[in-house]
Amino acid sequence: MRAWKILAAGMALLVGAAAASKAEPMVDYPAAMVGLICDLKTYAVEKKPGFGLIGNGGAGLFLEQDGNTGENVGRLLQALDGTMAESIFYRWDTDENRAARTSREDTEYFHQALAPARTAGLPVLSLDYVDSEEMAGDSYQKNQEKGYIPWASFRRDLDDLPKEEPFKRNDRDIAALSQVQNYLVLLNPSKFGSREAYLEALRGTDYDLLIVDLFYGPETLTAGEVASLRQKAHGGRRLVYAYMSVGEAETYRYYWQREWQDNPPCWLAEANTDWQDNFKVKYWRPEWQHILYGSRDSYLDKIISAGFDGAFLDVVDAYYYFLSRESGGQD
Repeated sequence: MRAWKILAAGMALLVGAAAASKAEPMVDYPAAMVGLICDLKTYAVEKKPGFGLIGNGGAGLFLEQDGNTGENVGRLLQALDGTMAESIFYRWDTDENRAARTSREDTEYFHQALAPARTAGLPVLSLDYVDSEEMAGDSYQKNQEKGYIPWASFRRDLDDLPKEEPFKRNDRDIAALSQVQNYLVLLNPSKFGSREAYLEALRGTDYDLLIVDLFYGPETLTAGEVASLRQKAHGGRRLVYAYMSVGEAETYRYYWQREWQDNPPCWLAEANTDWQDNFKVKYWRPEWQHILYGSRDSYLDKIISAGFDGAFLDVVDAYYYFLSRESGGQD
């Protein structure tokens, strides 16, 4: 899952970042990612009590494997308020440009990895990608059986409102992720004609949880705009979370500096070949973490200032990318 793409980064950046990454000393990648999430949580709740975090892509961190320890698992379960897993039952086949059933092996791995989260009472959001009503129905049924909070999306780019009604729509107030029965992820508002049209479309929905981008165009959403999104169309308060990538840098973000194309910083790693304009980052480096939190201009601070209820942390699985690269596996 990523936000929309705007700018292109040059080949010089890719080559320079790859060369810089080779000199990195030994890092405990799982512990470093868990540590970052814990630090984000501690910092956020000090600034705004009750602020929540949802992790996406890090299901493997709930298992004692690949050097991950039981201590890490326990710390992660304490730091997160919820977790998301994409493509548990249905995935998007980019080669065929269509939805496809996730392999039985991968599905079983998801269940195994998410079991500790479920046992600990952590809400599990499941996002499947489908292209037929039959797939959607099967996805909802299977996810319900496992106790996940499901959404079967017909749009891989998460760039528009679904035509269908929210799953299990309800009018009750939602004060915690544990009360959420349905949700929407909308990361690319470019299809909407204006800022107000975008906000009005979101206000007209009945989802218990909205996960949206912090920005509309070059400007962040205001605290007043975020507050206006908290009311569901047919009654009841909902939660509103903002997207933030912790494992990749995005060239269209406000923090991106043009000179990085020819002189990449030490924390920047290789390009993500599946998502244009995204680059892996050495998330354990203090320079990257300073971009994420700790100052008025940092990403998390902007989210908190805009009044969001929490942050949706994407690319948590960056830890596995570096593990795989170090062991000689496929990135």
